[in-house]
Amino acid sequence: MWCARALSGRRADVVPLLAGLREAADDGPAYDRAAALDALGHAPVTLLLHLDRHARPGGLTKRPDDPGPADLLRLVTGSFDADGRLREAAVEGLAGSGGPLPAAALTLRTVDWVPAIRRKAAAAVLARGAPDEVAAVVRLLLRLEGRRRAGGLLAAYREVLSGPAHRRAVRALAADSDPPARRFGVELALDLGDYVHGDLLRTALHDHDQVCRRLCAQRLLDLDPGQAGRLLRAGGAGVRELAVAALPADVPAARLVPLLADRARMVRAQARWQLYQRGEPPADVYRRQLVKALRVQAPPSALLAGLATGLGECGDAADTELLARLLGREPAVVRRAAARAVGRLAKPDELIGLLAPLANDSDPGVAREVFEALARVPDGIPAETAWIGRVRREPAVRRAAERVRRR
Repeated sequence: MWCARALSGRRADVVPLLAGLREAADDGPAYDRAAALDALGHAPVTLLLHLDRHARPGGLTKRPDDPGPADLLRLVTGSFDADGRLREAAVEGLAGSGGPLPAAALTLRTVDWVPAIRRKAAAAVLARGAPDEVAAVVRLLLRLEGRRRAGGLLAAYREVLSGPAHRRAVRALAADSDPPARRFGVELALDLGDYVHGDLLRTALHDHDQVCRRLCAQRLLDLDPGQAGRLLRAGGAGVRELAVAALPADVPAARLVPLLADRARMVRAQARWQLYQRGEPPADVYRRQLVKALRVQAPPSALLAGLATGLGECGDAADTELLARLLGREPAVVRRAAARAVGRLAKPDELIGLLAPLANDSDPGVAREVFEALARVPDGIPAETAWIGRVRREPAVRRAAERVRRR
């Protein structure tokens, strides 16, 4: 319970945990010390940062004339102490202790304000090479890197991990549960050439972390630009953007249509840039494809919505008539995209006639787009339309309607 509360970072929550750890380390039974070590070992990395920040000054200094047995919990709490002699003794004891918790406690002392303690802690940290210790060290070094006393230790530790003896630790780090540490591990593994093409493709397509997806996608495309087509089906918009940028210059415009209508703005923009580079106006492609889709009896709603959104981003006022044909269509995602596009492109004096009938639309997103667009109208908004916006249940719609009223 104390650990969970201390994660808030507030001194009032952290100091009781410090006192409890001190009491367990000094006088607690073995099972209390074991429970405390287990809680610290499984707590998020930020907890140790909070403990270190609030331990000094705070009256929690242990008496130098009563050092007690140098068990692990006593060494960890001693490493937070306000007394430099106790911190230095704790660093010397932790240097001979294996495991992730001693490694993390040593890492905190690498930014100690006493140079001798920093040097001893840094030397001990650079000697840590077990996978679980490496993860504990990197998690903290990444968060301490910006401090004035960090002294480039992260770069030095990266050099250590680049050696052949630490490949297993690097692979474990690339699968770490802490996102910053995992990204560090993936980037290092890429630099060391630990990923084959299949690993790169699998990570780029299916990894849950967008930074790792982009890192692997970029490396795969650097090695084999022909993989761009396979990356177009990636779930991450960042990977699809890289894939579109890597497509050959002569890619047929028909192949770009799904990308021009992509749900992500960055992908649509990259697809339009492909057309710009070869002198083909994207707005013309959007118009042709939208007219073509409207001739189909049941066009995919995602395609209609994407084309409407894209045309709204690069079209002009002349496209209002075409986009207005989508304002009454189902499903709501199409009406929403059309309302947004019309709101961007239509002349202010046309907006009331086009969008005011949708103020009471059953979809809150459509209504919100209507009032966002009506904010461009200088005056003349019907009182009934403004009233509808102010009495709707959705907060976002009411806020948009209130902005219209203030104008």
